Amino acid sequence: MRTVLITGVSTGIGKSIAIKLLENNFYVIGSVRKAEDAKELEDLFKDKFKSIILDVTDKDAIYNSVVTVKEFLEKNKSYLCSVINNAGIAVGGPLRYLDIEIYKKQFDVNFFGLINITKAFLDLLIESNNYPLKNKIINIGSISGKRSYPFVGPYTASKFALEGLTDSLRRELLIHDVDVVLIEPGPIKTPIWSKIPDIEDNPFIKTEYEIPLRKLSKGYIEMGKKGLHPDVIGDKVVYILQTNKPKTRYVITPNKLMNYFIPGFLPDRWVDKMIGKLLGLTKKSSKNEK
Repeated sequence: MRTVLITGVSTGIGKSIAIKLLENNFYVIGSVRKAEDAKELEDLFKDKFKSIILDVTDKDAIYNSVVTVKEFLEKNKSYLCSVINNAGIAVGGPLRYLDIEIYKKQFDVNFFGLINITKAFLDLLIESNNYPLKNKIINIGSISGKRSYPFVGPYTASKFALEGLTDSLRRELLIHDVDVVLIEPGPIKTPIWSKIPDIEDNPFIKTEYEIPLRKLSKGYIEMGKKGLHPDVIGDKVVYILQTNKPKTRYVITPNKLMNYFIPGFLPDRWVDKMIGKLLGLTKKSSKNEK
């Protein structure tokens, strides 16, 4: 049995990936922030699942966890076949009013944390990459890494950065025959949608962006209701780990035409006007303007 390391398995996409892999004869080592977050997986898969308490922004904790992973591999006579970088957060707001620390926090989790995880376990992937199915790194990105929308600049920027990093790393690792694959989900039904703050508590609600923010908040709630089940991501990961010829990217989103293809096909200025009109972002001409 092969072993997969997944970051962020407490809920949502990470938990679904873990369950799908465990059901398909993989060992799974999953990172959580608190011990109780792993209880359900540990109860259901006692001998196949191992949790590690880990904050992906803590470099020392990441490298210390390598010892635990090696012990698990030795105990089960297994090897690490994949690292799945799933842990992430989403923060946002209008750039005009956001402190730079918000951007740093976003990148610490979604980008720099991912790099440290990858670096910490890359040697294990390279050293054991001598089986018929090649070892892989799977990064969980987002369609926001390809399509930008207002008020989610920090999140979108981190996912755009991940796009470039994934391509670069995939080409660097050709020499070791370790593959790197990016999954780009759109709206997925996870607990994150229930955590959207009350719009009345939004710190930017009294700025010029009040109307667009209200419309966007309502739109996000609707998107969450129409999101795909996280199992579609778990199933795709299982497929990727069972083939030597996966695509480099997988866009997984409801209504792919509207959510992904059309915004990428149309000229940027057209998309700007559409979003501006939809959210009420277009500046209104005043009587004093000529």
